[in-house]
Parts: sequence; C-alpha cells; structure tokens
Amino acid sequence: MSTWSGERDSVLLPLLMIVVALLLSACAGADPDPAKGGAANPTAQPATSPSPTPTPPPSPTASPTPTTAAEIAEAVNHWYAYGGETAMVSLIKEAVKAQAGRPRGELETVTVDFGGLMEALSTARVFRSLPDPKTGTAWAAAIEHLDEGAREVLDALPKDRMILTPGETGQVLRGWNTYDEGLKSLKATQARLDRTFGLRPSSDPWEAR
Repeated sequence: MSTWSGERDSVLLPLLMIVVALLLSACAGADPDPAKGGAANPTAQPATSPSPTPTPPPSPTASPTPTTAAEIAEAVNHWYAYGGETAMVSLIKEAVKAQAGRPRGELETVTVDFGGLMEALSTARVFRSLPDPKTGTAWAAAIEHLDEGAREVLDALPKDRMILTPGETGQVLRGWNTYDEGLKSLKATQARLDRTFGLRPSSDPWEAR
C-alpha cells in the first residue's frame, strides 16, 4: 500500500505544477489595457430592471358579529351542530363523574380523578365562543369555575399521606364550592340552549352512568 501511495503522489505532483503554470501564463498573457483587443470594460455592470414591489395580500375579512335575533339563533345552531353540543355533553358527563371523588363525610377515603374532566375542559375551550351573549357568559363561567375548583382541590391534596391538615381540608372545601358554581353555570347553559333555541341533547347527560 505504501508503494502505491508514493507512486500516486509522484504522478499527481507534475500534473499539479503544469496546471498552475498554465494558469499563470494565461494571467501573464492577458492585456491590461481594456481598450485593446476588444476587451470588455470590467467596471461595466449589466443593466438590471428594478424588482417589482410585491403586492401585499388582502386582509382577511372578519365574520360579522350576529346582532339580530335571527342571526344569533342561526349562529348558535351552527355552534351547536358543529361541535358545541359534543363539547357541552362531554363536559357535563365528566363533571358528574369527577364528583365521585368528593368526600361525603369525615374520615372518608376517596379517589380524586380529574383526568377526564381536564380533557373535556380542553375541548370546551375550543368551543368557548358561544354566539349568544347570555348563553356564552354562562358557558364561559362554567368552564372557568370547573377548572378553578378542580385545580384548587388537587393543589390541596398531600402527596405523601392520606390525612389532610385543617388548612388543606378548608382548601378542598373551597375548591368544591367553586366547582359547584361551575355546575350551576353548566346547567344554566344547557337550560338556556333548550329554552331559547330549542336545542337539547338526545339523552340527559346529567344521569350518572
């Protein structure tokens, strides 16, 4: 292998020198006077057309806010049909299910599970903009209070013991009270959708299953 490497180097070196020599002779034979031999002026720049100014894209047109009773009803029906009903029913079911972890008496052992509720709340936030102002206010309050109440309960639970201190017990009670406000707002949302717009789920989502 060493013999072959040496032979290859000895062959390439003269070739390299020849290439360099040719390049140097070409540079030496070039006429420095651009006026002779028809050489082009090295300072001349080709004419370029100015770049066209890009046209800004048109601004998106915002959807008009429904104002009349007919427009609001149509918008609410659209919200309900395209995900709003599913989001509301799922939130009701998960809110009812999560209450299984609510203590009913002293020294009662319970299992707190808000996993399904948090997923339902994430979906509900996607459909937070309910077009009717009064119904939308109740719906937003339901989402806010259920989330706040559940998190307050979870934050109060100790990680390394089962018995709560008086302070933790008080925080848990406050959390469930806030949770109750969310349930009231959720019921108000469903009642108004039914009473004002004639929209109701096919089955009662409040029945525990």
